[in-house]
Amino acid sequence: MRGWFTLFIVTCLLCSPALPAESKQKQRNVEPIHRIDTQRKLVALTFDDGPDPTYTPLILETLHKAHVPATFFVLGSQADKYPQIMEWIKRAGHEIGNHGYHHYDLNKLTEQEIYDEIKRTEHSILRTTGTFAQYYRPPGGVMTHDVLNAVQLTGYDLIHWSVDPRDWSLRRTASVIANSVKKNIASGDIVLFHDGGLNQKQTLSALRELIRDLRSRGYRFVTVSQLLAAGKH
Repeated sequence: MRGWFTLFIVTCLLCSPALPAESKQKQRNVEPIHRIDTQRKLVALTFDDGPDPTYTPLILETLHKAHVPATFFVLGSQADKYPQIMEWIKRAGHEIGNHGYHHYDLNKLTEQEIYDEIKRTEHSILRTTGTFAQYYRPPGGVMTHDVLNAVQLTGYDLIHWSVDPRDWSLRRTASVIANSVKKNIASGDIVLFHDGGLNQKQTLSALRELIRDLRSRGYRFVTVSQLLAAGKH
């Protein structure tokens, strides 16, 4: 039944008109969320550009052993290639966000193209996990008028980050990545990591060290939705 229901929902979504004119009159203000203000020592770990066949499983195993939830902003193109890893992310209790279908430079795309990237990934996530993503993170954190318009029309919350250890740089060692987070972390922060795109060996090593260190300092790890919920209290 679940498979038929999911197929029905996907079919309805694919048949929906692009950029409906009526919805432009109902647009809400979209502001990127970088962090939340809270006195509670909560931190959200996020991972972009996956799922990756090598590093996403290793990161999932590390998070599982440490009992740490996280939010994965996936590329639709990767989700379609590795549906089993998508299902693993979901079964492990992690949150899944939308990172667009390709890792295109959004500065070069039109509003319609950005909208299509978001919706295509929405369909990929639904096909592979049976769930709807609630959050969108633009590749590279690009913010343009067209990006804001497209996000408004899709109804996603726009999630950025407050701590970026630049783990995408091949010059960054695990120690440099870990220390960058340790020096800048505060309650309510959203940390940007990557599980795809490049060789993530250093990220994996840094993650193990960071989890131990932040826990010893009293921090608790939560998903983006849990962090946002904490900010409302």
